[in-house]
Amino acid sequence: MSGILERLAMLAADYQDPVREVPWAAADPALPWLPDSLVSLNTLPVWQDMDKSVRLAASRIDFARLCAAGLWLEGLLILRVTHQGFVAQAAAETRVVLQEVREEAGHGLMFLEMIDRAGMGGVRLLGPTWLLHAVAKRLDPEGAAFWAMVFIGESVTDSFALKALRAAETDGQDICPTATAVMRLHHRDEARHMAAAKAMIDLKLARTGPLRRLGFRIVVRMLIERFLHATLYPTEVSLRALGVTDAAGMAKAVRNCPKRRALASSCAEAAMQLIDNRMTGTSGQPQPG
Repeated sequence: MSGILERLAMLAADYQDPVREVPWAAADPALPWLPDSLVSLNTLPVWQDMDKSVRLAASRIDFARLCAAGLWLEGLLILRVTHQGFVAQAAAETRVVLQEVREEAGHGLMFLEMIDRAGMGGVRLLGPTWLLHAVAKRLDPEGAAFWAMVFIGESVTDSFALKALRAAETDGQDICPTATAVMRLHHRDEARHMAAAKAMIDLKLARTGPLRRLGFRIVVRMLIERFLHATLYPTEVSLRALGVTDAAGMAKAVRNCPKRRALASSCAEAAMQLIDNRMTGTSGQPQPG
């Protein structure tokens, strides 16, 4: 297992600051940040009656929500792995964790800039996260459940971003080059982060008994559902920022929409497969997207 971590550390040795790589000057206010098919309000009949300016704003808000999810998760990761310093059992493990902290900080700055550019600074973009936050603060980076939560957050947000990039190509819809670059740059690093999280899970599970594995599976499935609810559905506050009058009713309608729920579930497939594979001992490797 240390061999995998050492290879991942080598791949991340040449750090590239994503904030410096994003083409900020290419931002086009006339283009959406997400393809229409991925915007949450697109699942409702009212979408067809919305002005173009409102649709553009809706895509920016949904994109900002994705950024807020990443910012929140990265903050939790950095908080937990730095709480007791970086004394890991192996140098390769410590090196991978340090590299991930460095890269997640860069992602956070990139996401913060996009949230500000969307005009959503200070707006509550995520659903209830108190339980997720409480659980995460109790999870020990020396345990498999912590790295499973890391994998959940990384794979769900990465899967959504990949779906958006593919939908833009399939639908033939132009989206803002700056938003496209943010998603591609994030995916570049997250592919490696997810591989590291899987290696960490395997490393920690090797020391875990069958009863704790069962508990691990139950907890992780609960975390997945909570995370989807908090990140892939609009909040009342964000809809009011959009100018929606019945924000509560529309937020509820999106949460209950089968199309949106199917999209959310598909974004969690990689995490679900990972947990099932690790619990049953199968060797299938989940793929994001």
